Amino acid sequence: MRMFSFFFLVTISLLFTACDSDTGSSSGQTGTDTTEQTGDSTTFNNAEREATPNHNCQVEGEVLEGNQFWIRDTETLIVIKADSTTNDPDFGPSHRILEVYNTQDCSLTFREVLPVNVSPDFAYFLAQILYNKNSQLVGIRGFGTIYCYDVENKRLLAALTPKFQSERFAEDAQSGMIQRLEVWEDYLIGYSQDKGTFVFNLRDKNKPEAVLPFSELPLTETDFTSLFMLPSAGGGVQAILPEYDANTGEFAINPLLDKPTDLEINIPKSARNNRFLVIRSKTEGQTPLAIDMKTFKRIDLPANVATQKTQEILSWMRGNVN
Repeated sequence: MRMFSFFFLVTISLLFTACDSDTGSSSGQTGTDTTEQTGDSTTFNNAEREATPNHNCQVEGEVLEGNQFWIRDTETLIVIKADSTTNDPDFGPSHRILEVYNTQDCSLTFREVLPVNVSPDFAYFLAQILYNKNSQLVGIRGFGTIYCYDVENKRLLAALTPKFQSERFAEDAQSGMIQRLEVWEDYLIGYSQDKGTFVFNLRDKNKPEAVLPFSELPLTETDFTSLFMLPSAGGGVQAILPEYDANTGEFAINPLLDKPTDLEINIPKSARNNRFLVIRSKTEGQTPLAIDMKTFKRIDLPANVATQKTQEILSWMRGNVN
């Protein structure tokens, strides 16, 4: 495992700012929508935070593009900025001041200086899809750590560090950099370079919990497919198979079910970490959910195959799915 060096830090600092891509879609679909419906909640992305009409508050200091977000419903402005108090004599502006304003009178209601983010010139960024009306949490991503601001209670939650099912190794100084972060219903979902997808359950704001994958398939030493089973507040689970495209910066959460469903997930671990999976619903017909971990997709089974036993379905998938 390689160690960080001064020269790597300076170089990667510039890359980190350049890689703040906002082209992804949590549903895996591209377009110009500024909000996304996910069950009974609404999340907001970068386009929404830049929408007009806007508030009339002026923020002193330097604010990077995409690092302020106005929550209209609560008249709350969230900002990450740099000013003279965080200026570093060697590295310059340090974008790690979190400020929150009441846009009715532009009064400052919260301010905290976040810890140095690996290096003073590594900026913190608001998550690409950052806010959920139900949880009222705003996601903030550093190089390898995450913060959430609780809008309802006007407080910053403790820092979170991504967790993974198996041991991960650093390829270079960029390994572990959080490339994508989204608030999705009661969950925080993101992607860490060379380490893969991670999930946190935010239902209990006082005790966020890391959610480990139900199944994981290593594609290479630094590329993994991870299947997560996320319990829904209304019952059942949603199966997601997140995918990040390093070439385009696009991120797809890939929900596999039309709606949360009771699934039979009491499957031995030895049978989970394979390319092809068959997971059955607990309904009367025990409908099979067929998954190809390699292509991040649910497989539509022919009617005559869907009624067969699990091992027969797996055999069909091995012989018919490229």
